[in-house]
Amino acid sequence: MNIIELMQTTLSECDLISDLSGSVNINYTENTPASFGLYPTGDQLIREDILGNQDRQHNFVLYAVFSSFNDYESLANSTFLLDLAYLLEKSATGQEVDVTINGQTVTGRLTKLSSANGMLYGYQEGTLTGPVTYQLQIYAQYHLESEGL
Repeated sequence: MNIIELMQTTLSECDLISDLSGSVNINYTENTPASFGLYPTGDQLIREDILGNQDRQHNFVLYAVFSSFNDYESLANSTFLLDLAYLLEKSATGQEVDVTINGQTVTGRLTKLSSANGMLYGYQEGTLTGPVTYQLQIYAQYHLESEGL
């Protein structure tokens, strides 16, 4: 599975999300509470050694739609993002990542998940009492061995 599929599966299977909705959409978020959308924003080479081994990073933004009627719900939403950030840090346990380069598939390993900028992103109906969207940037780092490149 490629890095996008791996992140979608990892998020969909984590208890925090599966207890609420059970699924994470790719490139769209529904306007109903407990909807999650994962948006890939690009892949980059972090480093390459003399042998050609590569460390790469794929960046994502996770959008989550929640109800935010009062301070209690707003705090619960922000706490959800904080808990998810902690959970992601523990989720990188060497899962396989398939990368296709010039028609050749290379298998790598996920090495690190991290996140940043978990915050309120926007109002669905123009008011704080309607559904609101939160965002969390996610960074997935993985390693590819040169023998497959």
